[in-house]
Order: sequence, then C-alpha cells, then structure tokens
Amino acid sequence: MINKAKESRSTTEESIRQTRRDFDKRIDEIRGELRERGPDAVEKVERSLNELKNELKSDLRDGYDEMHGSLDDELDNRREQVREHPLLAVGIAVMGGVILGMLLGKNKD
Repeated sequence: MINKAKESRSTTEESIRQTRRDFDKRIDEIRGELRERGPDAVEKVERSLNELKNELKSDLRDGYDEMHGSLDDELDNRREQVREHPLLAVGIAVMGGVILGMLLGKNKD
C-alpha cells in the first residue's frame, strides 16, 4: 500500500525530470535558432515557448491528476480496511494514543 504510493510518486517525479530534460532541450534549440536567424526568429521563438508552456501545463496537470487519483485509491483502501476490521482499527488508535501519552508524559518529569 505504501509501496504503491511510493511507486506513484516515483513515476510522477520521473515524469517531471523528463519534462525538465525536454524543456532544457527545447531551450537549447531555441537558442540555436536565434543565433542562426537573428531578429527574424522572434515570432517562431514565441510560438515555441507558448507550445512548451502548454505542454508543461498539460504534463503537470496529468501528473497531479495521477497522484491525486492514486491517493484517493489508497484512502478508499484504508477506509475499506477499517470497515472490515473496526475493532482492530480502534485498538491501533488506542495503542497509538497510549504510546503518545507515555512519550509526552515523560517530558513533564
């Protein structure tokens, strides 16, 4: 379960790294065009930058949607586990409270 979230995060991070590499590559291409063409290339550069901006927005939106969906799935799984084993869930919560209380209580001594 935690591994699923880690895998999803890893996939999203890899997607962002790939997008950054693509972004850097496109910037280098634009710089090359500007050196070759000079002032006449401004319009083409603006179009390229707008395309890149739209691609980045789309990639980030897709990554966010994927991560959000994955987190929703994990939350649904946890809720289902609590529904299937309510006493276990309450027991774990009580133990967590006891341990936290013991840790906080030691600081007062």
